Amino acid sequence: MKFSKIYINTYFETQLRVALLSEKRPSIFVRKSSGLVREVYPKDSFIYNVYFTAYFTALVFVYLIALYVVPAEALVPGLLLSAVLFAFQVAVYALMGAAMPRSGGDYVIISRTLHPLLGFISSWNWFIWLAFWFAFGGYTFSSVALSTMFLTLGLISRNPALVSIGEALANPIPSLIVGTIIMIIFLLMTMFGLRRFIKIQLATFVVGVLGVLIGIIYLAITDPSTYAAKINALLAPYSGVPDTYNAVINAAKELGWSTERVYGYTLEHLVKVMPAAYAAVPWTMGTIFIAGEISEVKKSQLFGGLGGLAFIGGLTVLLAFLLEKATGLEFLSAFAYLFYNPPENLTIPIQPYFNTLAFLLIENPILNLWANLGFLFLGWMYMAQNLLNDSRLLFAWAFDRLVPEKLAEVDERFSSPIYALLSVFLIGEVFLFLIIFVPELQMISSIMALSFSVMIMSLAGMLFPYTRKDLFERSNINWKVGGVPVITIIGALALIVNLVANYYWIVDPNYGAINDISVTAMVTVIVVGIIIYLVGVYRMKKKGIEPSMVYSQLPPT
Repeated sequence: MKFSKIYINTYFETQLRVALLSEKRPSIFVRKSSGLVREVYPKDSFIYNVYFTAYFTALVFVYLIALYVVPAEALVPGLLLSAVLFAFQVAVYALMGAAMPRSGGDYVIISRTLHPLLGFISSWNWFIWLAFWFAFGGYTFSSVALSTMFLTLGLISRNPALVSIGEALANPIPSLIVGTIIMIIFLLMTMFGLRRFIKIQLATFVVGVLGVLIGIIYLAITDPSTYAAKINALLAPYSGVPDTYNAVINAAKELGWSTERVYGYTLEHLVKVMPAAYAAVPWTMGTIFIAGEISEVKKSQLFGGLGGLAFIGGLTVLLAFLLEKATGLEFLSAFAYLFYNPPENLTIPIQPYFNTLAFLLIENPILNLWANLGFLFLGWMYMAQNLLNDSRLLFAWAFDRLVPEKLAEVDERFSSPIYALLSVFLIGEVFLFLIIFVPELQMISSIMALSFSVMIMSLAGMLFPYTRKDLFERSNINWKVGGVPVITIIGALALIVNLVANYYWIVDPNYGAINDISVTAMVTVIVVGIIIYLVGVYRMKKKGIEPSMVYSQLPPT
């Protein structure tokens, strides 16, 4: 009897102790459901991924870099090869997003496949550079997009006042004001939930594509002699010479340019186009960050990713072909050369950007304005995607309790992480100020930094069937060829493509990917990320949460 009393007392004391500990120790995740709603469908994923490429913002540099690195004749076939090679990278993201459909992108996938530190570093890397590009978009919206629009409208209408406005918009203070305004607009656009944003996205995409079609038609019906006559008539008052077209070619020759930069190419030249194309083409995987909000997840990821790549890759090839056909190979190559080697004896009020060269052909002001709007939408709507995607990274970190849980709060009415979005906006505003008033930061190249994250994801794809065999076997991507998982093969090929790109970025300074400030920034981002991760893990353990328990399972939907 005495033994029974002792046993019963001990039992209840133990249960009470467990209950008290359970009350003090928080649950592994912030809550039992994410609070996010699946309201993005395949067509929405397609447009979302097309916009995520920052297409026209980056395309102007794709052509300029490629024309400076390889002969002009290699541009079109090189871009076609690049689009094919980039399919492996996009497929890795699409398939892994289908296998682990949770918002948070690289972080959730890599932390559950390879190691939590790698998952955080990869996603932190994305977070910083997406915030940087959000700010860069604010800066270039004024200094490139609006500036170019007013310049072209002023030139075709022979209106010096519009040209002056275009020139003024490229200055620091107007760039700061316009950049801040457009960033606030995108913040408001994304705060009210994905459902509303998707409707805006569709409307702007339709207007944008129609605008691009206008430019395509004008390029298609133009030949070099017609283009030369048009350029000469428009630019003579500013260049001071009657034949600006040939003056560009002659000025380039005086600075070392020759027709060797135009004709003839090797297989290596085609491959060397790929590191330049990397700036705009292979990024149709933005939906990986909002995977927890996607319906028909496998279809949406594959159609949105690979379908988006087919659209972007095909459009890039088509526009390059038409631009070369309309302007002439020698003029285009020479003008690109002058972009990197400015002449002292020739003044031209335009840069050899795709939109400028193409839209000068459109003399009808209404059509010209529409074409410029298409350029704006397909070039700068990515700012919304960057805001959304960065907010989902903050949300995923907070949901795992790695950063303050406040960032995982979701507004019940709009199903939107308001605090996370506001945090990204504020970080972007700081970057905007720095980009404008510390001009050296404009030299930062984030391409290699983002490739670093892509390579980690490619490695995760390769090893997923082996490190998380349970998840792989239950997933919707458990295909095999000759006993080898398809995702392993695709991950390996994506890794090889990125290693080739990195090789050329490192050995050839003409790509502009390597400079002191870029290397310093890349290393600093990684070091800071490691520190934040270690502090986050310490906080988790202090709260009584074992990190291994968090990362052994997927967060709830």
